[in-house]
Amino acid sequence: MTHTLLCVHPHPDDESIACGGVLARTVASGARAVVVTCTGGEEGENLAGIDLGADDLVSHRRRELVDALQALGVTDHHLLGFRDSGMVETPGNQHPDSFHRADLEVASLRLAAIIRAEQPDVVVSDDANGTYGHPDHIKAHRVTVRAVELAAAPSAPLDREPWQVTKRYVHTLGRGRLLAAHQAWMDAGLVSPFGEGPIDSEQDVPFGAPDELITTEIDVTDFLEHKRAALTAHRSQIGSDSFFLNTPSELMADFFGVEQFILEAGTTGVPGIEYDLFAGIAPNEPEAGHR
Repeated sequence: MTHTLLCVHPHPDDESIACGGVLARTVASGARAVVVTCTGGEEGENLAGIDLGADDLVSHRRRELVDALQALGVTDHHLLGFRDSGMVETPGNQHPDSFHRADLEVASLRLAAIIRAEQPDVVVSDDANGTYGHPDHIKAHRVTVRAVELAAAPSAPLDREPWQVTKRYVHTLGRGRLLAAHQAWMDAGLVSPFGEGPIDSEQDVPFGAPDELITTEIDVTDFLEHKRAALTAHRSQIGSDSFFLNTPSELMADFFGVEQFILEAGTTGVPGIEYDLFAGIAPNEPEAGHR
């Protein structure tokens, strides 16, 4: 029996940053991985200053997304069809087609239709805080929560039979790991994404989740080259000087080798931390508590 993971992400490149390792690992295991991209990334910037040729940025980012998904082995992809909203209090927030302003029920029904069609066992999205507060990331969480409900509701105005998602997660970063990564970057003489000064405690880390809330940790060490290739494919957004691409290999495994999640709906498959998003539902499940 083949199981399916469906990941919902606001913009092109978010899939590679947040879940690139898990997506590659899922495909390699023989399960299906589906990605939904909510917007076209219209408010992105050509940070790397690359030559777009005759393309506009959206067309170019769409091609980058195709290349990134190919690097991860993902062949099933959907565009939800909304416009990038940009950061808080920017003009993009006021655009009538922005994801931020989209009617929740309309957007959720679009995603629910995809869920019914793809029949995922596991769905992943941003958390309620949008990871770092971006309006589209917050909206992606709200839309995903509602879409999972609608997909299972016989009364929802949707084609196809209702589908009940078994487990719904949010991806996250434990603050303890972020604090350790910041210190490791500083010790190595690198510029940390959190600035140059010391951070005294986990409470001072600007985003992420308390470690005690983490329910699931996926070892993606064997898929770091896939993740790096996918990040590199998003060349207009992730320049050659990005810390994503310049972290030394010994630190790359420590920080990027584990992707963390919090189960928000459903039941964990094992006592304590689980090491498989399909734990409790996947065939040939490893012994509880082992990677």
